Amino acid sequence: METKIKKDASDAPDRVREMPKWAARYAHNRTLSVLANMGLFIFAFVVIGGVSTLAGREGQAGHKASAVALVAVALAACALWVWLVTTHRLTRLSRALSSSLYRAEGTAVASARTRGRSGADAVVAIAFGLSVALFVAAGFVFEIPSRYIVPIMAAFLVPFLLYIWSRQGGIVAPFMLLWPGLLVVHALLALAGVRPFSAEPGVVTILVPTVGYGVIAALASHMYSRVALHRLRGLARGQEAEKTGGGRHD
Repeated sequence: METKIKKDASDAPDRVREMPKWAARYAHNRTLSVLANMGLFIFAFVVIGGVSTLAGREGQAGHKASAVALVAVALAACALWVWLVTTHRLTRLSRALSSSLYRAEGTAVASARTRGRSGADAVVAIAFGLSVALFVAAGFVFEIPSRYIVPIMAAFLVPFLLYIWSRQGGIVAPFMLLWPGLLVVHALLALAGVRPFSAEPGVVTILVPTVGYGVIAALASHMYSRVALHRLRGLARGQEAEKTGGGRHD
């Protein structure tokens, strides 16, 4: 019994050192709010891309007035996207969603470098919106082979995702890098002509690389947060037992 008590006492400093590490891992991987925010990402992509598609079709049909009106709507959607990004309303929305989704688990704050607003935010937001619109417009002007569809999207989506990740100052989970990573792999396989990655463009072939990989990354991060939370609770129970003397009865 004495040997067991000594062992528990020697383990106590290890538990104390382990708790901050697992607490940080848990906080960094609370990504349910990321899944919710993807709805806004899909909205931006679908609205800007969809309206641009309609504008291209109207232009091809010779309906110049309606084409110009739709182009104006697409530009307005781009402006809305820029406003949401540059005013940090997306950040506040993310925090509100996180507080709601994790209400039962309390608050967890991931340590990170504080970064203020940057003029680059507006530039990146504008570049993303215009890239989506120009990509759709190019599909009407040029006949883009199906194998180049995803690689072209990856050319502007990957830098955008990496920029968003870097701007969070370490708050976003490393698992979220799976999103741009899988997108790059998909693009390379499409360029190589590997099926189904080079299949004809459609709803599924577009949504899988642009949104599906994001869902996979967020779910992987969320599952790891469950592991971290379980480990953290175990360490906390051990620490509590140490304080109350529960270890003496093992």
